[in-house]
Amino acid sequence: MSTPTTSSRSRGRPLEPNSTSGKIRALLAAGTPEVDIAKKLGCSQAQVYNVRVRMNGGKKSGRGPGRPRKLVAPAAAMDGLAGIVDMVRKSEAERARLHGALTKMAAILREALA
Repeated sequence: MSTPTTSSRSRGRPLEPNSTSGKIRALLAAGTPEVDIAKKLGCSQAQVYNVRVRMNGGKKSGRGPGRPRKLVAPAAAMDGLAGIVDMVRKSEAERARLHGALTKMAAILREALA
C-alpha cells in the first residue's frame, strides 16, 4: 500500500463546524459581511478576515509584497559604443512618448478650461 503524497495529504487538525472558525466559514459561505459576522459571534474582525484568507487558499487579495523593485539597466548594456548608442535611442523614444502624453494632457486641459 503506497502512502499519499504530501500535496494530497491533509495537514493539521480537522476543521470543526462548531468552533468559532467553523461558524465564521459557514457565515462567509452564506455571503454575510465580515463586520456583521464579528458582531454576531463576538470575535474580532481580524479573526474573520484571517479565516476568509485561509478559506481562499491562503492568498491575500490585492496586496503585493511591498514596494516594487527598481528597474536597473544591466551593466552589460553599457559596454562599448553600441551600448551607449542603444541607451540614447531608448531615452529618446521614452522622451518622445512622454512628450506625446503631455501634449494630449495639455489639449484636454485646454478643452476643459475653455
